[in-house]
Amino acid sequence: MQSADSIKRRIEMAERNFAARESPSGPPTIKIGEDSNSGEILVFTSLCNVYKVQKKELLDKLQALQKIEFEPGEKPIYLTGEKRYKGFLIVAFENGKIGKISMDSYQTEYARKKLVNAFNAESRLIFIELIERDIDLVALSSIKKVILFNTSLINAVGSRTTKGVQLMKPKDGSVMIRVSRLENTKLADPEYYRKSDSLNAIGFYLKPEDEVGVGPS
Repeated sequence: MQSADSIKRRIEMAERNFAARESPSGPPTIKIGEDSNSGEILVFTSLCNVYKVQKKELLDKLQALQKIEFEPGEKPIYLTGEKRYKGFLIVAFENGKIGKISMDSYQTEYARKKLVNAFNAESRLIFIELIERDIDLVALSSIKKVILFNTSLINAVGSRTTKGVQLMKPKDGSVMIRVSRLENTKLADPEYYRKSDSLNAIGFYLKPEDEVGVGPS
């Protein structure tokens, strides 16, 4: 049985991670991924759990949410097909770190419906997405610094609770506030922001005419 302190910490974690999915208009949103070529729907939550629901049981992938008994304070943050457990789960955190988790680490021999420790809980999650191949992403910090990079610069790991590698180096207390696909940004000259050799950088100042937060992350 969990202690009262343990339950309190998990609820605080849920509130912190769920805050990352709040929309400007008010109500929090759930990020929805593709479910083609998938036999299961995966639902990642604010308590760092992932639930598995058989796709054949559903008329619509959002119906997976009705099949899950969430813990107190737990909220869904990302729903996607498992893509036959190929590819990688990209997770990025407020502390400037980013991880690339091999999807086969979520595959289980038996039909388990829930996995705990689906991603690291030490810093607030700001981005999560399953990718089948490496893609370009854009990171933005609280001091308007930007880095464009390809996920091929991140080594894939088998540990679901990886802390990740340092993507954005903090400066004067800055934090990473957003990670987006390049196609969901508005950058006049994207290559100006690119880091092609290594990560762990402060980044480049966002030009006045450019925008990072113009679409879904």
